[in-house]
Amino acid sequence: MKKPLAIRIDADLLAATRDCARRDHRTLTNFIETALRRRVDEMMGDAPEPDTATSKGRKA
Repeated sequence: MKKPLAIRIDADLLAATRDCARRDHRTLTNFIETALRRRVDEMMGDAPEPDTATSKGRKA
């Protein structure tokens, strides 16, 4: 189950994040969730090998 989350973020970082999401053909929410999931996986030792990481079905 997904939960809503309100956060404060620097305006320049938000603008850059929106741009990255558009370039990756993702919603802002999906882009942030994917980036967070990847970072958490890295920190928890569950990160995929670099050559197997994908972005919307494409190689990273």
